[in-house]
Amino acid sequence: MKTTILKVKLILCVLAATFITSCDGEDGMDGAMGLQGPQGEQGIQGPAGEDGEALGVPGPQGEPGPAGSDGADGNANVTTYTFDMSSESGNTIPIGISSLTQDVVDNDLIIGYLRNSQSNAYYAIPASVWPNGTGGFYDIAVDITVGTYWVNFYEVGTQTFNPISSIELGDLKVVIAESESTVAGKSERKGLREELKANGIDVNDYYAVMDYFELDY
Repeated sequence: MKTTILKVKLILCVLAATFITSCDGEDGMDGAMGLQGPQGEQGIQGPAGEDGEALGVPGPQGEPGPAGSDGADGNANVTTYTFDMSSESGNTIPIGISSLTQDVVDNDLIIGYLRNSQSNAYYAIPASVWPNGTGGFYDIAVDITVGTYWVNFYEVGTQTFNPISSIELGDLKVVIAESESTVAGKSERKGLREELKANGIDVNDYYAVMDYFELDY
């Protein structure tokens, strides 16, 4: 009897051990970590911004008058321009002077002096009779417009153009004297011709005018 009970206990122990072993399940697999997605491609770089606006390119320089020189200052309000006319010819010779603005044309004193190429004497123009350098004579008329001083040659005592040759001409000097305002705040100006006359200066006398305005001969 004891043997039977012992066998039963052994069988129960075996069964219990088997049961415990079968209940101990295998460890589950660790959950996989999420895979990191591929790195996105770098975006295309945008176009470079345009450079700042460039400085304006200077316009072409205007052509000078016939062999003209820069204006030479005398006193504070007087300027003289010298032009070599020895290569000029024809009935009318236009001379560009940029300082001839509308205000200057309307208000300032503008006197021209043309040099005789033989005697080197300067004569005020316009002139009723002007001796050229070869023994002939001309009447000379002057037109003054904005930017241009026009010299026109005529037969003496007529309105007929008389073309002049280059060998007959010397220098031309144009004197521009700024008039002084006589009334503050207004555009009225004192006539410089009257001022010169009041000081005993003849505008036809080249040297007297140049001395008065302290200009070089």
